[in-house]
Amino acid sequence: MSDIDLSVAEHVATITLSRPPVNALTLGMMQALVEALKAADANEEVRAVILTGQGRCFSAGVDLREQLAALESDTPGPTSVGLDMYDALLNSRKPSIAAVNGPALGAGLGIASSCCILVASENTYVGIPEVNVGMLGGARHAMRLLGHSTVNRMLLTGHQLDARELFHRRVIEACLPQEELMPYARTIAREIAEKDPAAVQMARKSLADVEQMGVLEGYGLEMGLATELGKTENARGAMRAFLNR
Repeated sequence: MSDIDLSVAEHVATITLSRPPVNALTLGMMQALVEALKAADANEEVRAVILTGQGRCFSAGVDLREQLAALESDTPGPTSVGLDMYDALLNSRKPSIAAVNGPALGAGLGIASSCCILVASENTYVGIPEVNVGMLGGARHAMRLLGHSTVNRMLLTGHQLDARELFHRRVIEACLPQEELMPYARTIAREIAEKDPAAVQMARKSLADVEQMGVLEGYGLEMGLATELGKTENARGAMRAFLNR
């Protein structure tokens, strides 16, 4: 995992994209990211995950040089594991926080938008520049964060949005100086880690699943999970404690 760093402290896993200067995603790096995400998900000591980049760039997206070589040789390139990577992000049991420390372009934006909570440094900007380099992808991820017209403009023209605009649109929770980004993300992660792990994981499953459902179907799923959670002693204890205050 030389291009992916994974550390765990205080019930929080931190996964860092570590291929400076722009953390361009190679096939091996994306495979390693999937492994790191699965390792964090399987580790019962981990209650939240922070995903960030090394240096002043989150990720400039897929390594174009490697992708072109793969296309010309008809061999698997970085995009061949994209579905596995996004599945690991979107369907993890543990809540994820994207600490976007700089530009997040193409697949970099896809990774950030697949996390549960987003915070960003002031030097961050996002975009889907594939139209400029003969590629496609990322629009569906951007649609989770931004409106129809904005995503169309980004995909068709390469238009970018900076962190202040993202905060103005309520896409991110905070727009921060670089040195304040990770402390802020860790504060959120520790707040999550302090909650009942069973309740958090069920809430995480609920949020991941209901996004794809209609209102009534989603509500039905939530109530089923609420009933399941209510059978645990921790949940009942929390109810009693609230009623006895």
